[in-house]
Amino acid sequence: MTLRRRLPFAALLLAVALASVPVDGASAANDARRRGGERTLAERAISLDEAVARAERRYGARAVRAEEKRHGDRIEYRIRLLADDGRVFEVRVDAATGRED
Repeated sequence: MTLRRRLPFAALLLAVALASVPVDGASAANDARRRGGERTLAERAISLDEAVARAERRYGARAVRAEEKRHGDRIEYRIRLLADDGRVFEVRVDAATGRED
């Protein structure tokens, strides 16, 4: 088989392979959840940005670092704050409930 004849066949195989890939993000996110993967934003009571803003208001301090940590299926936000007096402290917020630990 010549190269000219193989190209349409390869294009057809590629089209069939791409057609079987889910296009919407929801089905991919659901597949990841079933496999124990990442939780979607809809399953979180609070986003990382919201948690930072709440912590800054509550403690009257400025966030210098914020990160997301996973403990199995639980997501926790760790926010490091700098107070006006120079004190540095960390606040932990449960992403599912919005409560501080």
